[in-house]
Amino acid sequence: MTTHPARPYAAAVADGLFSLVTQPPCMACEIDRYERAILALQTVRATLDWPFFTDAPLAAMQATFCDDNIGELVQAVRDLHERYTANAGT
Repeated sequence: MTTHPARPYAAAVADGLFSLVTQPPCMACEIDRYERAILALQTVRATLDWPFFTDAPLAAMQATFCDDNIGELVQAVRDLHERYTANAGT
């Protein structure tokens, strides 16, 4: 279980998706909360990446859930940016 797919979070951070500098306060707060949830899921994911679990398939399955959830939260932040951009343009 020591290998896992590249996380979309790292790419999103590199793209500036989690930068709060120019965001309105409510949106910045929401993005911050999504990011804190992602960081917590990364901690859980790293904890599950231990090779000595008695039920290794369960640990692997839960780690996959963490990866999937991180991806979904990153997408939620992308969607939030798109909605804000669309509303700001009207």
